[in-house]
Amino acid sequence: MTPAVVAILVALALSFALTPLVRRLAISLDVIDHPDERRVHQQPTPRWGGLAIYAGFMGSVAAAVAIYPSLRLDPQLVGILAGATLIAVIGLLDDKLELPAVLQFLAILAAGAVLVWAGVRIRYVTNPFGDPQLVWLNAWSAPITLIWVFGVTKTIDLMDGIDGLAAGIGAIASATLLVMALQMKSPQPELTRSFAMVAVLAGALLGASLGFLRYNYPPARIFMGTVGAQFIGFILAAASMIGAFKVATLFAVAVPLLALAVPLLDTAFVVLRRFLCRRPIYHADKTHVHHRLLDRGFSHRQTLLLIYGLTALFSSAGLALFLWNK
Repeated sequence: MTPAVVAILVALALSFALTPLVRRLAISLDVIDHPDERRVHQQPTPRWGGLAIYAGFMGSVAAAVAIYPSLRLDPQLVGILAGATLIAVIGLLDDKLELPAVLQFLAILAAGAVLVWAGVRIRYVTNPFGDPQLVWLNAWSAPITLIWVFGVTKTIDLMDGIDGLAAGIGAIASATLLVMALQMKSPQPELTRSFAMVAVLAGALLGASLGFLRYNYPPARIFMGTVGAQFIGFILAAASMIGAFKVATLFAVAVPLLALAVPLLDTAFVVLRRFLCRRPIYHADKTHVHHRLLDRGFSHRQTLLLIYGLTALFSSAGLALFLWNK
């Protein structure tokens, strides 16, 4: 089996097996999401499901590296795993204690700084208008990387508003990155190793998301919480940087952007709306696309499947552009 297949299967098995255990742990420690005017669920539901996603992902990556030594535990992979662990720890605390928004903000930036330190960063962008083909960011590399990491991480977090949504979007986006990584080829061994690692990271996230989705699909028995939503977003942000941004083509960069088009556009709309209404942009409300669809009479599952479909459509468009450009 290929490393990516091993990553998918191990993560799927671990996440599926651990989620019921995590559910019992959350109930015993009273980590419960209670209904209120901002939420759509009607029954108290345990959080911390993201802990099973985290454990499944980490165990899967560890297994792939152990079985295939060519993958190597290099500084970039160590940086991703360390940053993701920081995100998970802060998420666990937030689900239990409801930390101030500023602490979450600082934690995501700190995790992004770990990526930058480890060499996982956006170093250039493609110029679609001709020469030079690449525009090197130089001093702007670090701040743009931090913006990307924060934007994607928080975007997935904000989409975690109805059962199965964040896990499904994470699965579709990671599957898209997986296909892209498997199609990338290079005569340079270092780049080949990077693409293989992207495939493992994407496969691990795909398997972990699907294993958890079995319990999170409506009606959900457990929520992933901040720990899961921000972890998924962080891994997607990091994997896309060591994958798409290592390739000098606009179409490769378009794949992760289009895979996340629905949540990114939704988040941009919500933030703009809150700003224009002079409300704090970090205050939760019910103006996201899934809330608006529910208000228009769509059922929970219809809303979920519609957003899944749009995400899959944009992801397919990105992959089609990438494969056509090859």
